[in-house]
Amino acid sequence: MKPDRDAGGGEHVHPARLLVLTRNFPPVIGGIERVVAEAVQALRPGFEVTVIGPRGGRLESNSLDYQGIPAQPASLFLAASILKATGAARRTRPSWVLAGSGVMAPAAFSAARRAGCPVWAFVHGLDVTTQHPLYRSLFVPALRRLDGVIANSHATAEAARRLGAAGGNIVCIHPGVDLPTLPHGEDRIRFRQAHGLPLEARVLLFVGRFISRKGLGPFIDRALLPVVTAEPRAHLVVVGAPPTRALAGDAQTQVDLERRAARLGLAERVHFLGLLPGPSLSEAYGAADVHVFPVLERDRDLEGFGLVALEAAAHGVLTVAFATGGIPDAVSVPDSGRLVPPHDYEGFVRAILEVLSHPPGFGSVFARRFASAHTWDRFRDAVAALACAQSGPPR
Repeated sequence: MKPDRDAGGGEHVHPARLLVLTRNFPPVIGGIERVVAEAVQALRPGFEVTVIGPRGGRLESNSLDYQGIPAQPASLFLAASILKATGAARRTRPSWVLAGSGVMAPAAFSAARRAGCPVWAFVHGLDVTTQHPLYRSLFVPALRRLDGVIANSHATAEAARRLGAAGGNIVCIHPGVDLPTLPHGEDRIRFRQAHGLPLEARVLLFVGRFISRKGLGPFIDRALLPVVTAEPRAHLVVVGAPPTRALAGDAQTQVDLERRAARLGLAERVHFLGLLPGPSLSEAYGAADVHVFPVLERDRDLEGFGLVALEAAAHGVLTVAFATGGIPDAVSVPDSGRLVPPHDYEGFVRAILEVLSHPPGFGSVFARRFASAHTWDRFRDAVAALACAQSGPPR
């Protein structure tokens, strides 16, 4: 921080200035959006923060210094972000630059070089494993020139090390969750009534984007019928939609997923709710008997963390997931769920049926205890501590 003299001759200290560059920001709903927003919230109490991101981005507070750029086309956004970030660095002279993901690394590096300050980036999984030629040629070299990266899991950190990101200067900070009030039996009934589910339904909940890595299609093909055969009350509730933009453009459609279920005679057992805002999503978690997370194992398409598994635990719901990517960081066995070897659909079915063999609410205390160690408060504290170490203590 830089001291000067006020009109009365007393010393006045300016807080350090930070520049955050992101392609993902609220009100768009997503894991990266939430991570970047929480990081900004962590930094604002003690630093002067400027955010450059997609036009229309905002937080609940209107006092944020936010500079928007048209989000589409992506090429225009990325080029404009370099120009805008460099200009902001020249004007504000930040003491630290932080990129919200790997795609912002070139803009962040340019801004930091202009300001003569350290530059770091969040990495989330795919941004350190994708083999897309354009990404590898333009963005990976910038990632390697950063001063540090923040990985969302140990698996992402290891992938970043193999890539040579930031010369190996990598820290792992897990995303967090809020701890909601646990639902009552009446809440479970109301959710079932609102969405046309039998009151006695045992709900399998899937939350995520409709991309092939998330594994929803193969789960319907290979696991849903055995579950329904063994537990006739089982229904699959799907919360999500195809992505609007992603590095790996392999989106699935709801029509395709519906056809998969219909071929098995399970059309009436699968319920698509679309994207749900926070309170409604919390109601879905609270009404679930088990959260299913059938992510596929892919070396070049890494599931960085698995925030939905942590969200399920915060609602007292156990997760059944394949043990791939960063998911083992997000699921504690047996407290918050069951991990199954990748591709073992028979084992996945057995794990689901084992959870469903218990009454509703089974294991909720232990799941919540695990989630309580991974709150957004802890995430914000870790990000703020890193910012202080890089730019000097806040005011």
